[in-house]
Amino acid sequence: MTDAVLFTNGTILTMDPNRPDAEAVAIIADRIVAVGSRDEAEAALPRGHRRVDLAGRTMVPGFNEAHNHMIGFGSIADHIDANYPAVTSIQDIVNQVRERAANQPSGTWILGRGYDDNKLDEKRHPNRHDLDSATTDHPVMIVNGSGHLSAVNTKALQLAGITRETDDPEGGHFVRDEHGEAIGVLHETAQQPIRAQIPVPTVEDYVEALRLCNDRYVAAGITSSQDAGSSTADQVRAYQLAVERGILKMRTSMMIRESLLPHVVGLGVSQGLGDNRLRIGPIKMFIDGSLIGRTAAVTVPFENDPSDNNLGLTMMSQEAVDDYVMQAHGAGFQIAIHAIGDRGIDMVLDAYEKALTAFPRQDHRHRIEHCGICRPDTIDRIARMGVVPVSQPVFIIEYGDGFIRHLGLERAQLTYPFRAFLDQGIKLVFSSDCPVSHFAPLKSIQAAVTERTGSGASYALEEAVTVEEALEMYTVAGAYATFEENVKGKIKRGMLADFTLLADDPREVDPMSLAELLVSATIIGGETVFEA
Repeated sequence: MTDAVLFTNGTILTMDPNRPDAEAVAIIADRIVAVGSRDEAEAALPRGHRRVDLAGRTMVPGFNEAHNHMIGFGSIADHIDANYPAVTSIQDIVNQVRERAANQPSGTWILGRGYDDNKLDEKRHPNRHDLDSATTDHPVMIVNGSGHLSAVNTKALQLAGITRETDDPEGGHFVRDEHGEAIGVLHETAQQPIRAQIPVPTVEDYVEALRLCNDRYVAAGITSSQDAGSSTADQVRAYQLAVERGILKMRTSMMIRESLLPHVVGLGVSQGLGDNRLRIGPIKMFIDGSLIGRTAAVTVPFENDPSDNNLGLTMMSQEAVDDYVMQAHGAGFQIAIHAIGDRGIDMVLDAYEKALTAFPRQDHRHRIEHCGICRPDTIDRIARMGVVPVSQPVFIIEYGDGFIRHLGLERAQLTYPFRAFLDQGIKLVFSSDCPVSHFAPLKSIQAAVTERTGSGASYALEEAVTVEEALEMYTVAGAYATFEENVKGKIKRGMLADFTLLADDPREVDPMSLAELLVSATIIGGETVFEA
């Protein structure tokens, strides 16, 4: 007999405005067949069905992680952890590099990730001189938490052939000393020559990375994930293998990088190809850098910056982004573009407006990933055009103190805005951008509700949302972002049986403790994939 289950005796938050609360939920196989009173739900099930006692726990729709880097997160499991508070100074990083160098063969790469110069005692980036003091026999690359800049040692620069004569690439910058020599701090695309020297992972390496990611994510209550940039055929193949082998339990949408656009269009591939386990999502692009690394494309210079007039970096010209957007939009794809600075956001909106004028489409749901520094006129334009911002509230906790340092408190008030978007009727979506920030949805929900930085400072208190609103943006809105709102995101008859069970009702928890709320179990398609 197909598995039939009744869930009852707990708090059930359906996220369905027509029936926001329920006593019981009935499922058969991977679908919800009834939501309502216990009698109503039980009547929909055959004899001999199983009963699951929620024992006072709270059931919500499974969390939908709408922007993250699954392979990237799983791949750094064995790298040096340079996150705060694992490291609080450049010397801490140097000590970890020295320890690795003493325990691995000369010439092999030492990799790390996660530091934030705003949280280091020295309030600066490590450079080649710092890292050379740990080893000159191993190439070293320590990536900033944002992923948009890195610190490398002299050996790494030599392997990449970077000298005083090497020009900055488009969309990138080699930080140099007064003599024009690269100091080993690489912004944006300037990281690529170094990355090209690091051994390329195999398909099986990628599969293992997905296993590690899946196991961590489901323990945080995540049932669906939107990968923010599959850029190679090997990565796409790894997702297929991980699903086939039962390693990747989460439902996954793969955003396809613009470099693969001619190939997918040439093969007749369209968005949505696949099934509810693995499917093709939007075309993904980058227009600028990061706010924490002061490389986001802005209209007003960053504060407390060594340069006099730093307006950030753009990854391509307006003409280039216009062309990519026109191609992808004309091919029927939804588009998701990374844009953090207000100048970058303007470029994206300009490109979308041109494409929509040439090829009108009523329900395009084109996205702006991050959509950080906003102006009132920008928000008005996003609302008018029906663009979907995909935001990361957890940035406020992890990087908010640095944002205030780089922008000033006044300018930070509409940087990652929430209430201003909702008041304009904009469909706002929440996510984490892991491994840039912690993947736990409850940590993002805490940030959105409290608007407090990691130090406890006030960030943008008027932009705070309620717990119920934050839950909706991690469930209903996440499904909307990939045109899947009719199959998931709510606890409703006919929807997929994807649930997150919480030890307590998040509406009743101290808002400053939401991140500590226990995920008791995670259920995907009726299968319990995690239990605390």
